[in-house]
Amino acid sequence: MSDELFIAVDGGASTTRVRVVDRSGKIAERQAGASSLTLLGAGAWGVIRGALKDAGIGEEQLGRARIGLGLAGANDRRQRETFLAAAPKVAGLALATDAYTALIGAHAGAPSAIVIAGTGSVGCRLLPDGRLRLVGGWGFPVGDEGSGAWIGWRALGSALMALDGRVPDSPLAKAVREHCGQWRDDLLHWLRGAPSTRYAELAPIVLAHAAKGDAGAVALLTAAGHQLDRLASALDSSRAVPLALLGGLAAPLAPYLPPALTSWARAPRGDALDGALALARGEAPPERLQP
Repeated sequence: MSDELFIAVDGGASTTRVRVVDRSGKIAERQAGASSLTLLGAGAWGVIRGALKDAGIGEEQLGRARIGLGLAGANDRRQRETFLAAAPKVAGLALATDAYTALIGAHAGAPSAIVIAGTGSVGCRLLPDGRLRLVGGWGFPVGDEGSGAWIGWRALGSALMALDGRVPDSPLAKAVREHCGQWRDDLLHWLRGAPSTRYAELAPIVLAHAAKGDAGAVALLTAAGHQLDRLASALDSSRAVPLALLGGLAAPLAPYLPPALTSWARAPRGDALDGALALARGEAPPERLQP
């Protein structure tokens, strides 16, 4: 690669993606585990640097790189400051939330909105004055409505109630317990300290049963769709601003979204790595959160 390097990082609660681009346009991409600041704090640097090492970026190359990072949890000032204090020496560094870089990538920096549905969920809108408005994004378990973690949490709650005999048992409830544990001690062990990523592991089970016509699974995913619609509507009640649905669950949940949301949404122009790369290159303004 030529001397000047630009590095884009998209880090969430499940995966981290990095893209390295040199002046000639040569690209290397790698993927690693979670680098959410909410989960790892300054330890996220270890995941990011590991992915960069896999891409062939050593310390000398890192020192002359300009990095744009979109990381979950970067909207927390204390986490942000701790992470930046642990940063390696680089030619330039711009940190934003993963929601901001996803928004910049989806609409090429134009005033617009997105709703992200993955392990967690959040809605954000880039206002005409350049500020970012966030809706949701409060984290699991008090937030993340409509996300993989929320779907898994609701599915497991129903499965435990069925085990108690408080509601009728079902194939979905049995499948969830097969994953988490058949006996009370096993279930309590699974529940103890379970992070959002563990609950999100249950979402594919719900999706699989919904595809078979399981009424409970369909109802749960439909409820998730309505939660995402509420995020979108809070961003723009007129539903006039361009909106994209992003995240690992955006496509799987498409059949269960309200028609008003699916007719509003449009395909994104790019992704969060495109947005992070724009930050690294100075082609996107620094993130400014609305109070």
